[in-house]
Amino acid sequence: MTITIKRDDLKQLVRDLMQEVLWEMEQQLPDPDRGLAARPEIAEYLRQSAGEKGPLKSLDEIKRELGLDE
Repeated sequence: MTITIKRDDLKQLVRDLMQEVLWEMEQQLPDPDRGLAARPEIAEYLRQSAGEKGPLKSLDEIKRELGLDE
């Protein structure tokens, strides 16, 4: 059996496969920052940044807003 595929389609397929493999590998890596505390100035920056953006929404809320809840 012979399969014919365009060059651009093959390149996209390889890119997609590489992304998937890299994502899977990344999920298995340990978190180098686990157990470490953020410096006080970084923690304050993150608190201010989160406050400027408003309250966070859950994934379920966003899905409902976009009409993606099924």
